[in-house]
Amino acid sequence: MPREFRTDIQALRGLAVLLVVLYHARIGPFTAGYLGVDVFFVISGFLITKLVRTQLEQSRFSFSEFYYRRAKRLLPAAYIVIALTTVASPFLLSDVGLQEFRNQVIGALTFSSNIVPWYQVDYFGPAAETMPLLHFWSLSVEEQYYLLLPLFLALAPRRWWLIGIAAFLVASLALCFYLVAQNPSAVFYLLPTRSWEMSIGSLGAFLPTMPVVSAVLVKLRFPALALLLLAPMGFAHPVVDAALICLATLTFLLARTRDNIVVRGMARIGDISYSLYLIHWPVLVYMRAVWLAEPPALAIYAAVAFSFVGSWALYSFVEEPFRRGYVMSRLRLVSGLAAASVLLAFSPSVAIATTENKFDFATIRRINYGLARACDFKPGPPPQDVPKSCQTTNRPELLVWGDSFAMALVPGLAKTIGEGGLAQLTMSGCFPAIGVAAVSKELASPFSRAFGEDCIDFNDRVLAVLKNRPEISTVAISSPFDTPVSNEYMVLKRNGETFTDAKVSQYITIEGIKALVEGVRALGKRVVVVAPPPVGNFDIGDCLERKARGSIMLGRYSDCKIDVSEYRRRRARTLELLNEVALKADVEVVSYHDFLCDGTTCKTEIDGKFLYRDSGHLSYEGSEIIARQTNLAERLIRAAR
Repeated sequence: MPREFRTDIQALRGLAVLLVVLYHARIGPFTAGYLGVDVFFVISGFLITKLVRTQLEQSRFSFSEFYYRRAKRLLPAAYIVIALTTVASPFLLSDVGLQEFRNQVIGALTFSSNIVPWYQVDYFGPAAETMPLLHFWSLSVEEQYYLLLPLFLALAPRRWWLIGIAAFLVASLALCFYLVAQNPSAVFYLLPTRSWEMSIGSLGAFLPTMPVVSAVLVKLRFPALALLLLAPMGFAHPVVDAALICLATLTFLLARTRDNIVVRGMARIGDISYSLYLIHWPVLVYMRAVWLAEPPALAIYAAVAFSFVGSWALYSFVEEPFRRGYVMSRLRLVSGLAAASVLLAFSPSVAIATTENKFDFATIRRINYGLARACDFKPGPPPQDVPKSCQTTNRPELLVWGDSFAMALVPGLAKTIGEGGLAQLTMSGCFPAIGVAAVSKELASPFSRAFGEDCIDFNDRVLAVLKNRPEISTVAISSPFDTPVSNEYMVLKRNGETFTDAKVSQYITIEGIKALVEGVRALGKRVVVVAPPPVGNFDIGDCLERKARGSIMLGRYSDCKIDVSEYRRRRARTLELLNEVALKADVEVVSYHDFLCDGTTCKTEIDGKFLYRDSGHLSYEGSEIIARQTNLAERLIRAAR
């Protein structure tokens, strides 16, 4: 079924994929270059709706033909990328990464890739850069839309087409605005909150192209181009940015752009846009995995260049031959794709089997919750008392209070404190202080504020619990203490019954910790602060695993040791904060840096045992080794005042 080819639409595809690639490679000013995906969504909605509408009006639409063409267009190239990514995975992914990769493959094969990462990872967080098939989420959203749109158009009366799509658009956009503050990951990944973008394209496919309207749209092309180039640099609101990008894309779809050298050049990139989108992300993920941290600029440029060359080859030798139908008959193609799906589904298990090792890295690097997972309290109603699973005796003498770094201290303290016992009250991301909390600027929204308020309530409640537990005589507070002095965060401060936002401030943070110390002492108890372990500019746990497995590692961190000068430079504000806390709150800050570090480097393993499970948290074994070899429990009790 030949369709009219528009070079300008192909050019839009080229611009969209360039924005995405540059964003993922961190090249240029496109801090919101992920909006290129929104351009793809609008184009897809526009073209598919035009195709289905035309065929239905001509009474020649076939569901089997429609989905066969989609499979022929998308699957061969995607399956090649999945296969190559799987072959490389045993050499470049960690044990945990391989387990997650299996889910990614299943998600890619079943068009549910947007659901897998929704609850696994934050697209904008560092964990996203360890998932080689994360980018399949957008293809899944499109395919889910392609399941619903033809059904609606085929089953609904034609007079409902325009109204139905418009209603779907409004409902999806409203849901998007409503949920973005509460669950930004769901908004980003799931069809109900992304379908409005494709619906904009679908709506555009129904709009009449009257000369007057076309003339107005032609005049809007320059502002639309400005939006396409400026919005990816980051405006004020993610949904607003996406809406501007979508409207700008629709403008170009409805107002043809004449061919010129720029359009034709961008269209050549558009030709390979699908293959480039498929290839570039796993290449960048594996490049960063080998370097352990952000690779040098030359390596990133090489990865991007390789992606372009690889995408040209994939387009020329796989994508185009299959799309044009030169390769094989329909029966053989469908049978081959079905067989390939089954093989690819089992391929990660084979990859995992090839990496079997005498070390159980998944256990060694498991999340360190302290005494129990239940001791990581979630936002919501704060604890009324110490749960039984979060204390080693019925009458513990030591309380460990803080965030996930405090959790990581607990296993070692619990095994070395003796009959006195300890209790644990901890909440991830909530540093110990009274009346203040650090909240992320990236989530500067009711969602982020709600977490900050819950954190403040949690710390208030811990103080109330202490009042009712006279047997607890010593309180050790622990945290990395980096968020309240990081420019990526802001401070939520309680003023009476209200909460106000403020810039990160050492003064506000010190006052909050000082209020905690004074509150504990007012109950007749002693308090001590535990300094966080030294950290590097890389994932220490991942590095140690790669080293033990003999995996490829490049760059300055391949010995897995922490450079002392780099650590002190990167954590200068935190170290200064702890010094000020010691002076102004009259509290001892206990550190085990001298045990781990000499003048130049800090150890990350002892006798082959991992001290860290990730970039900063102690492993269970590491917690015990440090507690035993430094007599940490005894030091904390002795230093408390």
